[in-house]
Amino acid sequence: MSPMGKALSKTITYVIIAIVVIAVAGGLAYWYYSSQRPSGIKVGLFISNLGNPYFALLRDGAQAAVTELKNKGVNIEMVVYDAKDDPSLQSNQIETAVGQRFSALVVNPTDIQAIQPSLSKAKSAGIPVVTTDRDVADKTLRFVFIGTDNVKGAEQAANALIQALTESGKPTPWNVVILNGIPGTTAAIDRNKGFHNVLDPLVSQGKVVIVAEEVANFRRDEALSKMESILAAKKVDAVIAANDEMALGAIQAIKGAGLTPGKDIIVVGYDAIPDAIAAVKAGEMYATIAQSPFLQGYWGVLAAYYRVTQNWNPPADWIPTPTVVVTKTNADTFQQEVSTPKPLPGAP
Repeated sequence: MSPMGKALSKTITYVIIAIVVIAVAGGLAYWYYSSQRPSGIKVGLFISNLGNPYFALLRDGAQAAVTELKNKGVNIEMVVYDAKDDPSLQSNQIETAVGQRFSALVVNPTDIQAIQPSLSKAKSAGIPVVTTDRDVADKTLRFVFIGTDNVKGAEQAANALIQALTESGKPTPWNVVILNGIPGTTAAIDRNKGFHNVLDPLVSQGKVVIVAEEVANFRRDEALSKMESILAAKKVDAVIAANDEMALGAIQAIKGAGLTPGKDIIVVGYDAIPDAIAAVKAGEMYATIAQSPFLQGYWGVLAAYYRVTQNWNPPADWIPTPTVVVTKTNADTFQQEVSTPKPLPGAP
C-alpha cells in the first residue's frame, strides 16, 4: 500500500473510532439522564404562602386532580413547596426540583420578576411550567397561565363598593381607602389597576376622594396597623382591599376605633375566604370577590399532566378562571360555581 493509502486508511480508522466513542458517550449520557428522571410523573406545586387560606384552597384543588388521576391508574405524585412570600426561597425550591428532574412545575409566583432565572433553568431542562393565580413577566418561561382576570375582578369589587356607598345614603364626596397587595405580584398590580379604573373617573367628578392608599402586602396584621394609623388621622367612609386578609385587618381596626364595620365604614374584599364569607353574612363586609383557587390548582395539575403525556398545547396561553361577586344574597351558594371540579378548557 502506498504511503498515501496508508494515511487514508489510518484517517478512516480514527474517524470510525471517534464515531464509536461519541455513540457510546451519548448512550451513557442518555442512560444517566434518563435514570435521573422519576419513573412516573412528578409534579412540583410551588405556593407563594400556604399560610394564606386562599392558597390552601389552590393546593386542595391540585391535590384533587392528583387523586383523580391516580384513581384512573396514572402513576403521578405531587410535592408541595411553601415559599412563605420569600422570592429567594421560592427560587431555590424551583432549582431543587429542576435538579431532581421533576416532570412538570405548577408555580404560584411570589414575584413577577424574581423567580424568572430559576424558571429559565426549568425551560432549559425541558421541564414544562404552568403559572397559576399569578403570572411571570416573561411569558415564554411557561406554556400556560391559569388564573383570574384580576383587572375585571377588581372592577367588580369597586363597582360593588360604589353600589354600597350609594345605598348607604352617605353624602359625597366619599372618602375611600385602598389597601394594596405585595408589590411586584401580578395580582396586586392588576387589582390596583381595576380599582382605579372604576374610582378614578369618580375622583375626577368629585364624588370620591382617595384619602389613603397603602401597601399591606396581602397581610391581615399589616392592614390592621395601617388602618389604625389612617383612622387616627382621617375620616373614612369605605375601604377596598386587594384581598380578604387585608379587608379583615381593616375590620379589626374599625372595631378598635369604636366604629361599626358595614355601617360607619363599608368594606369590600377580594378572595372569598371563609372568614370573609362569615363577615359578609354578619354584615361587616359588604362584598368580596370569589375567585377559583380550587380550579386554579385543579386545572394547573391537569394542564401539566396533558403537557407531559401528550405534549398538549392549550387553546390560548391564558385560561381564565371564574369570578363571582359575593354578597349576603349568594353567600351560601356561590361555592358551587368555583369550588367543584370542572373540565379543563381545551383539554384533549
